[in-house]
Amino acid sequence: MANFYHLKDLSSNFEDYLKTIGDLEANKGQVRSKDIAKIMKVKPSSVTNALQVLREQKLITYEPYGSIITTSRGKRIWLIIHQKYKTVKGFLTEILEIDNETADRLACTIEHKISPQVTERILLLKEFLKGDSSTGLNTINRLHDFFEKRTEEIENEIGKEIPMFLLSVLKPGEKATVHKINGDSSIRQKILDMGLSRGQEIVVERVAPMGDPMEITVRGYSLSLRKSEAELIIVR
Repeated sequence: MANFYHLKDLSSNFEDYLKTIGDLEANKGQVRSKDIAKIMKVKPSSVTNALQVLREQKLITYEPYGSIITTSRGKRIWLIIHQKYKTVKGFLTEILEIDNETADRLACTIEHKISPQVTERILLLKEFLKGDSSTGLNTINRLHDFFEKRTEEIENEIGKEIPMFLLSVLKPGEKATVHKINGDSSIRQKILDMGLSRGQEIVVERVAPMGDPMEITVRGYSLSLRKSEAELIIVR
Protein backbone atom coordinates (compact mmCIF):
# COMPACT_ATOMS: atom_id res chain seq x y z
CA MET A 1 0.00 0.00 0.00
CA ALA A 2 1.30 3.43 -0.93
CA ASN A 3 2.31 5.68 1.94
CA PHE A 4 0.55 9.06 1.73
CA TYR A 5 1.62 12.19 3.61
CA HIS A 6 -0.48 15.21 4.41
CA LEU A 7 0.38 18.29 2.36
CA LYS A 8 0.63 21.47 4.40
CA ASP A 9 1.20 25.15 3.63
CA LEU A 10 1.09 24.65 -0.13
CA SER A 11 -1.74 26.13 -2.18
CA SER A 12 -3.20 24.30 -5.17
CA ASN A 13 -1.50 26.79 -7.47
CA PHE A 14 1.96 26.00 -6.08
CA GLU A 15 1.12 22.30 -6.05
CA ASP A 16 0.53 22.63 -9.80
CA TYR A 17 3.94 24.25 -10.23
CA LEU A 18 5.66 21.57 -8.17
CA LYS A 19 3.81 18.82 -10.07
CA THR A 20 4.91 20.31 -13.39
CA ILE A 21 8.51 20.57 -12.22
CA GLY A 22 8.49 17.01 -10.89
CA ASP A 23 6.93 15.64 -14.08
CA LEU A 24 9.49 17.43 -16.24
CA GLU A 25 12.33 16.26 -14.03
CA ALA A 26 11.09 12.66 -14.21
CA ASN A 27 10.68 12.73 -17.99
CA LYS A 28 13.46 15.03 -19.18
CA GLY A 29 15.93 15.11 -16.30
CA GLN A 30 16.45 18.85 -16.66
CA VAL A 31 13.91 21.58 -15.96
CA ARG A 32 14.01 25.20 -17.06
CA SER A 33 11.54 27.98 -16.38
CA LYS A 34 10.62 28.34 -20.04
CA ASP A 35 9.48 24.70 -20.06
CA ILE A 36 7.22 25.36 -17.07
CA ALA A 37 5.75 28.49 -18.65
CA LYS A 38 4.99 26.63 -21.87
CA ILE A 39 3.25 23.69 -20.18
CA MET A 40 1.29 25.77 -17.68
CA LYS A 41 0.55 28.51 -20.22
CA VAL A 42 1.62 31.31 -17.91
CA LYS A 43 3.95 34.29 -18.20
CA PRO A 44 7.67 33.86 -17.37
CA SER A 45 7.27 36.41 -14.56
CA SER A 46 4.61 34.19 -12.94
CA VAL A 47 6.96 31.22 -13.10
CA THR A 48 9.76 33.26 -11.49
CA ASN A 49 7.50 34.28 -8.60
CA ALA A 50 6.38 30.68 -8.06
CA LEU A 51 9.95 29.39 -8.14
CA GLN A 52 10.95 31.87 -5.47
CA VAL A 53 8.14 30.66 -3.20
CA LEU A 54 9.00 27.00 -3.78
CA ARG A 55 12.66 27.72 -3.08
CA GLU A 56 11.79 29.53 0.16
CA GLN A 57 9.87 26.43 1.25
CA LYS A 58 12.93 24.31 0.41
CA LEU A 59 11.07 22.32 -2.22
CA ILE A 60 13.42 23.21 -5.07
CA THR A 61 16.86 24.63 -5.71
CA TYR A 62 17.48 26.97 -8.59
CA GLU A 63 19.35 30.04 -9.75
CA PRO A 64 18.05 32.51 -12.36
CA TYR A 65 18.65 31.18 -15.89
CA GLY A 66 19.80 27.85 -14.44
CA SER A 67 18.17 24.44 -14.14
CA ILE A 68 15.59 23.72 -11.46
CA ILE A 69 15.97 20.70 -9.18
CA THR A 70 13.54 19.36 -6.60
CA THR A 71 14.90 18.76 -3.11
CA SER A 72 14.30 15.48 -1.27
CA ARG A 73 11.28 17.08 0.43
CA GLY A 74 10.09 18.47 -2.89
CA LYS A 75 10.38 15.01 -4.49
CA ARG A 76 8.35 13.48 -1.69
CA ILE A 77 5.53 16.01 -2.04
CA TRP A 78 5.63 15.72 -5.84
CA LEU A 79 5.20 11.96 -5.46
CA ILE A 80 2.13 12.50 -3.26
CA ILE A 81 0.55 14.87 -5.79
CA HIS A 82 1.49 12.62 -8.70
CA GLN A 83 0.04 9.54 -7.01
CA LYS A 84 -3.22 11.33 -6.26
CA TYR A 85 -3.47 12.43 -9.89
CA LYS A 86 -2.77 8.92 -11.21
CA THR A 87 -5.23 7.38 -8.77
CA VAL A 88 -8.08 9.73 -9.66
CA LYS A 89 -7.45 9.65 -13.40
CA GLY A 90 -7.17 5.86 -13.39
CA PHE A 91 -10.47 5.54 -11.55
CA LEU A 92 -12.22 7.94 -13.94
CA THR A 93 -10.94 6.24 -17.11
CA GLU A 94 -10.76 2.58 -16.09
CA ILE A 95 -13.81 2.31 -13.83
CA LEU A 96 -16.17 5.14 -14.82
CA GLU A 97 -15.14 5.05 -18.52
CA ILE A 98 -14.59 8.80 -18.75
CA ASP A 99 -12.61 9.89 -21.80
CA ASN A 100 -8.92 10.66 -21.34
CA GLU A 101 -9.14 14.42 -21.91
CA THR A 102 -12.00 14.95 -19.47
CA ALA A 103 -10.42 12.64 -16.91
CA ASP A 104 -7.12 14.52 -17.11
CA ARG A 105 -8.85 17.85 -16.52
CA LEU A 106 -10.88 16.52 -13.60
CA ALA A 107 -7.93 14.71 -12.01
CA CYS A 108 -5.87 17.92 -12.08
CA THR A 109 -8.63 19.58 -10.03
CA ILE A 110 -9.55 16.74 -7.70
CA GLU A 111 -5.96 15.92 -6.75
CA HIS A 112 -5.86 19.11 -4.66
CA LYS A 113 -8.99 18.25 -2.70
CA ILE A 114 -8.95 14.57 -1.77
CA SER A 115 -7.43 13.34 1.46
CA PRO A 116 -4.92 10.49 1.80
CA GLN A 117 -7.70 8.26 3.15
CA VAL A 118 -9.92 8.85 0.12
CA THR A 119 -6.98 8.22 -2.20
CA GLU A 120 -6.26 4.90 -0.55
CA ARG A 121 -9.94 3.88 -0.66
CA ILE A 122 -10.07 4.61 -4.40
CA LEU A 123 -7.04 2.38 -4.90
CA LEU A 124 -8.65 -0.37 -2.83
CA LEU A 125 -11.92 -0.07 -4.74
CA LYS A 126 -10.10 -0.38 -8.07
CA GLU A 127 -8.23 -3.40 -6.75
CA PHE A 128 -11.48 -5.00 -5.59
CA LEU A 129 -13.35 -4.36 -8.84
CA LYS A 130 -10.53 -5.61 -11.03
CA GLY A 131 -9.90 -8.69 -8.92
CA ASP A 132 -13.48 -9.73 -8.13
CA SER A 133 -14.39 -12.94 -9.96
CA SER A 134 -16.83 -14.41 -7.44
CA THR A 135 -19.67 -14.26 -9.96
CA GLY A 136 -17.67 -15.87 -12.74
CA LEU A 137 -17.81 -12.64 -14.77
CA ASN A 138 -15.35 -9.76 -14.59
CA THR A 139 -16.87 -7.00 -12.45
CA ILE A 140 -15.52 -4.25 -14.69
CA ASN A 141 -17.32 -5.73 -17.68
CA ARG A 142 -20.52 -6.11 -15.66
CA LEU A 143 -20.24 -2.48 -14.60
CA HIS A 144 -19.77 -1.43 -18.23
CA ASP A 145 -22.86 -3.39 -19.25
CA PHE A 146 -24.82 -1.77 -16.42
CA PHE A 147 -23.75 1.73 -17.54
CA GLU A 148 -24.78 0.97 -21.11
CA LYS A 149 -28.14 -0.56 -20.16
CA ARG A 150 -29.19 2.15 -17.74
CA THR A 151 -28.06 4.98 -20.00
CA GLU A 152 -30.08 3.59 -22.88
CA GLU A 153 -33.12 3.15 -20.61
CA ILE A 154 -32.84 6.73 -19.40
CA GLU A 155 -32.51 8.05 -22.95
CA ASN A 156 -35.55 6.09 -24.02
CA GLU A 157 -37.51 7.42 -21.07
CA ILE A 158 -36.91 11.02 -22.11
CA GLY A 159 -37.77 10.29 -25.71
CA LYS A 160 -34.39 10.38 -27.44
CA GLU A 161 -35.37 7.92 -30.14
CA ILE A 162 -32.67 8.59 -32.73
CA PRO A 163 -31.58 5.85 -35.20
CA MET A 164 -28.23 4.23 -34.40
CA PHE A 165 -25.54 3.13 -36.85
CA LEU A 166 -22.04 1.70 -36.92
CA LEU A 167 -19.49 4.46 -37.47
CA SER A 168 -18.02 2.35 -40.26
CA VAL A 169 -21.10 2.87 -42.51
CA LEU A 170 -20.93 6.66 -42.55
CA LYS A 171 -19.73 8.54 -45.63
CA PRO A 172 -17.39 11.56 -45.97
CA GLY A 173 -19.10 14.75 -44.82
CA GLU A 174 -21.57 12.99 -42.54
CA LYS A 175 -21.78 13.85 -38.84
CA ALA A 176 -22.76 11.70 -35.90
CA THR A 177 -22.58 11.49 -32.11
CA VAL A 178 -20.90 8.64 -30.25
CA HIS A 179 -23.51 6.56 -28.44
CA LYS A 180 -21.80 3.32 -27.43
CA ILE A 181 -18.46 1.51 -27.74
CA ASN A 182 -18.44 -2.26 -28.05
CA GLY A 183 -15.55 -4.68 -27.51
CA ASP A 184 -13.66 -5.85 -24.46
CA SER A 185 -12.44 -3.47 -21.75
CA SER A 186 -8.96 -2.97 -23.22
CA ILE A 187 -10.32 -2.07 -26.67
CA ARG A 188 -12.95 0.25 -25.19
CA GLN A 189 -10.28 2.00 -23.13
CA LYS A 190 -8.09 2.45 -26.23
CA ILE A 191 -10.99 4.08 -28.09
CA LEU A 192 -11.89 6.27 -25.10
CA ASP A 193 -8.28 7.45 -24.92
CA MET A 194 -8.60 8.63 -28.51
CA GLY A 195 -11.27 11.07 -27.30
CA LEU A 196 -14.21 9.10 -28.65
CA SER A 197 -16.32 9.21 -25.52
CA ARG A 198 -20.09 9.05 -25.36
CA GLY A 199 -21.72 12.25 -26.62
CA GLN A 200 -18.75 13.42 -28.70
CA GLU A 201 -19.59 14.71 -32.19
CA ILE A 202 -17.72 13.12 -35.09
CA VAL A 203 -17.32 14.36 -38.65
CA VAL A 204 -16.20 11.83 -41.28
CA GLU A 205 -13.51 13.44 -43.46
CA ARG A 206 -12.27 10.63 -45.73
CA VAL A 207 -12.74 6.91 -46.17
CA ALA A 208 -10.08 4.85 -47.93
CA PRO A 209 -10.99 2.14 -50.47
CA MET A 210 -12.64 -0.83 -48.74
CA GLY A 211 -13.35 1.49 -45.79
CA ASP A 212 -9.95 1.08 -44.15
CA PRO A 213 -8.78 3.39 -42.69
CA MET A 214 -11.41 6.03 -41.96
CA GLU A 215 -10.34 9.59 -41.15
CA ILE A 216 -12.57 11.58 -38.81
CA THR A 217 -12.50 14.85 -36.90
CA VAL A 218 -13.29 14.82 -33.18
CA ARG A 219 -12.66 17.53 -30.58
CA GLY A 220 -11.11 19.66 -33.33
CA TYR A 221 -8.37 17.25 -34.36
CA SER A 222 -8.02 14.56 -37.02
CA LEU A 223 -8.00 10.89 -36.16
CA SER A 224 -7.47 7.79 -38.27
CA LEU A 225 -9.44 4.64 -37.39
CA ARG A 226 -9.09 1.10 -38.65
CA LYS A 227 -12.29 -0.41 -40.04
CA SER A 228 -12.27 -2.95 -37.20
CA GLU A 229 -12.26 -0.06 -34.69
CA ALA A 230 -14.98 1.92 -36.51
CA GLU A 231 -17.21 -1.17 -36.45
CA LEU A 232 -17.11 -1.15 -32.63
CA ILE A 233 -18.42 2.43 -32.36
CA ILE A 234 -22.19 2.95 -32.35
CA VAL A 235 -23.24 6.46 -33.37
CA ARG A 236 -26.43 8.45 -33.69
